Amino acid sequence: MRKFAVSLITILLIGIGAFYGIKTWENQKNDLNQPQKSVQKVSHINLVALGDSLTEGVGDEKIMKGYSGRIAKKIRAQYNVSVTVSNFGKAGDRSDQIKKRLDTQQKFQKRLQKANVIVMTSGGNDLQQLLLKNVLATSPKTLSAAVKAGQQSYQQKLSALIKDIRSYNSDAPIFIFGNYNPLYVHFADRSDFNDDVKLFNNINAQAAKEAGNAYFVSIFNLTYGQFKTTTQREGLIKESANSNSSSNSNAAMTAVLTGQKNVNNAWISTEDNYHPNNKGYNYMTTQLFNKMKKETKQWLIKQ
Repeated sequence: MRKFAVSLITILLIGIGAFYGIKTWENQKNDLNQPQKSVQKVSHINLVALGDSLTEGVGDEKIMKGYSGRIAKKIRAQYNVSVTVSNFGKAGDRSDQIKKRLDTQQKFQKRLQKANVIVMTSGGNDLQQLLLKNVLATSPKTLSAAVKAGQQSYQQKLSALIKDIRSYNSDAPIFIFGNYNPLYVHFADRSDFNDDVKLFNNINAQAAKEAGNAYFVSIFNLTYGQFKTTTQREGLIKESANSNSSSNSNAAMTAVLTGQKNVNNAWISTEDNYHPNNKGYNYMTTQLFNKMKKETKQWLIKQ
């Protein structure tokens, strides 16, 4: 009797499984017969780039407006869509100065309103101003304390800038670059400079997170240029320590920040020691493009 019950239950389970299997197949067939919603690309991209000298393209030997001309070329080639670039980068601008230009320039405002993609650089000049103001700091610890003291002010200015951008365009994705340390090759032994840049980069990354539909693009490896391995960097640290101990390090830092000393970073322009050269802007563009590829639904796909 027990065997019979087990057999009966088994037959019932098989029957139920077969029934639902047939129903599932029928449902799948019906789904397959339904017209599928096609994904369509936009035919044209209005890309607005705003910010400081990194957006203007200072140091670019190819005269392609830095990353902005290069990213437009990549988008055209990869996705076969036309791209119009409006570049509102201005060398020397801090975050509050970028905002002031946006508040007072109607052309800037109108282009931003029509943007499908917004890319921005900010923070490099805010940090540089802090470093120059405190160039006579008695120790790295004192200098870092001054930078940390300026952190909140920059955070507020950046938030105000992004809020302003969103008042003109609430939909387009914003790609926010971080910054790098152009002092590294001369002061590789000063890890505090890297820490200062990372502190400001964290502000940019957090601002992107809070803004919604905004994405942080790291370019910190511009700091190291061709010094890619640990061994190479250790040798540079030793060389920098010896050099800076026998000279006025404050004067040397000022010379690098103001473009009076040649750099030894293959990704940074020898004209001013600060801005990317062709290799540097290519790297920035690659980092931006890799981030944009992950978010195509936000700017390439018709909604």
